[in-house]
Amino acid sequence: MAPVTSPPAPGSMTVPPLFGWEVILTVLVVVAVVAVAFVAFGAMRAGRSDRSEWQAWLDARSGPRPADRDDRTAL
Repeated sequence: MAPVTSPPAPGSMTVPPLFGWEVILTVLVVVAVVAVAFVAFGAMRAGRSDRSEWQAWLDARSGPRPADRDDRTAL
């Protein structure tokens, strides 16, 4: 004969509070981590190319000036 079980007391938790939400919460955390990593990697990559363009502009600007430009400023 099976033992008699008493019904749970009113207001007692029979189901965990996050029942069924663990998977959704895990997926949201993984998506957030991937998004942050994507933005951080994109920012590092964009900063590197902007710096090289800026450096090329500075190098071109600080190069020797053509002689004909000096002649125009002397007039």
